[in-house]
Amino acid sequence: MDFKFCFFAIVLLFDLSISVSLRAQHPLGAQEGYLQGADDVRLYYRVVGSAPDTIVAVHGGPGAGMNAFLPDLEPLAQNHTVIFYDQRGGGRSELPADTSRLDAHFFVEDLEAVRHHFGLSRMTIVAHSFGAVLVARYIQSYPTRVERLVFLGATGPKRSEAGKLAQKRYAEMDSVTFTRLGEVIYSLLGGTAADPVAACREYENILDDLAVKRGEPNNWRGNTCEATPEAVAYYYHYTARISPATFGDWDFTKEFDDITAPLLVVYGAEDSLALPQQHAWAQAFPNGRLLVVPKAGKGAIADRPDLVLPALESFFKGRWPEGTR
Repeated sequence: MDFKFCFFAIVLLFDLSISVSLRAQHPLGAQEGYLQGADDVRLYYRVVGSAPDTIVAVHGGPGAGMNAFLPDLEPLAQNHTVIFYDQRGGGRSELPADTSRLDAHFFVEDLEAVRHHFGLSRMTIVAHSFGAVLVARYIQSYPTRVERLVFLGATGPKRSEAGKLAQKRYAEMDSVTFTRLGEVIYSLLGGTAADPVAACREYENILDDLAVKRGEPNNWRGNTCEATPEAVAYYYHYTARISPATFGDWDFTKEFDDITAPLLVVYGAEDSLALPQQHAWAQAFPNGRLLVVPKAGKGAIADRPDLVLPALESFFKGRWPEGTR
C-alpha cells in the first residue's frame, strides 16, 4: 500500500468521522431507486420531502454513503424536497470492479447525472465534509449549474492545510489510542478486517470518544457503517484509499472569482482548529459568508439545530442569516 496515499486517506477519514456517531435512522415515506451515472454506473438515490424547493445533498468521503449525514439533514425535508444519493464505491451504489472508475472525474460527472436525472436546471446544494471538495470540482466543470451552496463541516479548500489539521488532531492522542486507531484504520484500508462493519464501528467510536474528551459537542447521528459488509469493506479498502488522491493537490482559494452563486459555510465555534479553513472557503467565493455556531462542533447542524436550521431557511429564501460574515 502506497504510504503517502494511505496517510492522506487516513487524514480524510479522520476529518469525515469527527462528527460521526452510531445513531442513524431512516426517514419514513422516502422515495428511492437507482439512476444511471457516468459510464453507466448504478447510483442509489433517496428523495425525502415533497415541497417545490429542491436541495441536492452531497455527502463526504468521497464515497462514504448518504447514511453519513442523512439523519442529520432530514429536518430540511419539512420545507424542501431533499435528494440524497450514494456516490459510487459506497453505500448501495455500484462498487466498480475496475477501480480506475473511482477517479475524481467520475464523481463530478455522477453529480451532473443526478442533476440531469431529476430535471434540475440549476441546483441548490448542501455538501458535507469532503463533499465540499467534490462540489468545488463540479463547479469548475459546470459553473452555471449551481444556484446556492451550503458547506457543512467542510474539508478545507487546500489539500495541504487539510492534512496539517488532521496531523494536529493526531498529535492530541495518547499513545494507546493512537496505536489502536492506527490498527483499526490499517485493517480497513488494507482490506484485512475480519468484520469490516465491526471495525468501522470501533473506528467511529474511538473518534467519538476523542471529541468528547476535547469537550466538543457530538450529537451527529449519521455514520458510515450502516451498509452491507461488502460495501463497507469496499469503501475503506478502495474508495477511501484511492479516490482522494485523484482530486490532486487541490487549492480552490483562487478559483471562483467569477462565480455568482452565494455560498454559506457553517461550522461550530468549539472546533477552533478548523475555523481558518472555513474562513478560507467563504473568502474563496465572491458571494461567500461564514456562520460560526456557538456551542457546536463540526456537526453544527446536529449540535445546534435551533440555530442552524432557521439560518439555512433564511439562506434558501435569499437572505443572509444573522451573524454571518
